[in-house]
Amino acid sequence: MSGKAIRLFLIVIGVTMAVAAIAFIVRPPEIHWTPPSADAQALARRIAWHPTDWAAASALSEVSLDSRSGDRFLLWRAAYEHAKQLAPDRLDTTKAFARAAFFHWSELSSNDQRNVLDTFAPLLRDQATFGRMARPLFELTGDLTMLHRSHPRNESSMSLLIYLALQNGFFAEYHNLRGELERQHLADFNAALHTASPVELIARFPDPPYHAEAEPMIAALLEELHRRPLDDNPGRGTIVDAIVDYALRHGLGPLDGLEVITRKPGSASVATRIKLARKLGLADRALQLELSISDPRRVQPLDSEWQGLCETDVCDRAWRTIEADHGVALSIETKMTDNVPAYVEIYVDDALAAEGEVGARRDFILPAGGHGTHRVEVVLANPLTRNNEHRRIHIASITTL
Repeated sequence: MSGKAIRLFLIVIGVTMAVAAIAFIVRPPEIHWTPPSADAQALARRIAWHPTDWAAASALSEVSLDSRSGDRFLLWRAAYEHAKQLAPDRLDTTKAFARAAFFHWSELSSNDQRNVLDTFAPLLRDQATFGRMARPLFELTGDLTMLHRSHPRNESSMSLLIYLALQNGFFAEYHNLRGELERQHLADFNAALHTASPVELIARFPDPPYHAEAEPMIAALLEELHRRPLDDNPGRGTIVDAIVDYALRHGLGPLDGLEVITRKPGSASVATRIKLARKLGLADRALQLELSISDPRRVQPLDSEWQGLCETDVCDRAWRTIEADHGVALSIETKMTDNVPAYVEIYVDDALAAEGEVGARRDFILPAGGHGTHRVEVVLANPLTRNNEHRRIHIASITTL
């Protein structure tokens, strides 16, 4: 190619690039992202001009139900389906679709409501999403079954479901959830039993109170601590108190793996440390602890009197011992509640002996399992109303049979 031809070629290229630059400045192509409009008509025009704009389709599904169009429900569904086809892995599309539905819930058909919940349910597997959305979703739908089916498999999510069930009177569902949580506690603890450190085992232990269903866990913990003794303050004094108390009352052991508790101030209550030292045969250490709290003016409560009361009522749990031959009769009255009745669980020697709604007043007959001293515990399973006020029940009478 001659020099003249090369120059001509370069001139043509230069002119073409200049024209392209001018066109870009005068009417730039929409190659940059712009925030979707909140106007349904503007979003529809944008999608018509850019049919692959998933963000605009998602935004349209969120705002379409706010429009006055007679086809707004059809538009809401179609915009979501279009956005989902364009960006199937983007959670934003599902969230936008569901947000629109939640704000217009009473206007949706039962089929649309069911479709929204089925679509949104997988997002609840995320712990943060479940923790944020479980309560408002239940208040909106009353569907505890959907939340149960979709919750993350962990203790905090299960505890939230139990709270919702009890607070709103879903007592049959509570029974199932309670059993599931007990099985989950045991499975999680057994999975870590031989790998977690002794301090971590205490940290993983569920919160008290402990009853018969917790005994396998307590026995396994004490056996493991016998093999690998606790060597420091675990910083969970309430849990240690309850474990030692249950073990001593039911003759569980060995307890030597907890010996460090007797030497570490703050690792448990002084009363627990004294009992543990005595059980381990550490008489001198028990005496030193007793002297450290000696107060002749202090009156210890009698085991035969109700303990744990809020003044004269039960607002959480209360317990006492009683001499009985065959059983115990207990009368309970409701002092304060909302339109959901108080629900009690009654344990005799830590085994569940009766449970149910109290109503205005209810009598319970509890088998005691033979002559002797028996520990009776009354647990108010739903201590808070839906307004987060304390329920109160009153133990009107207790007699032996």
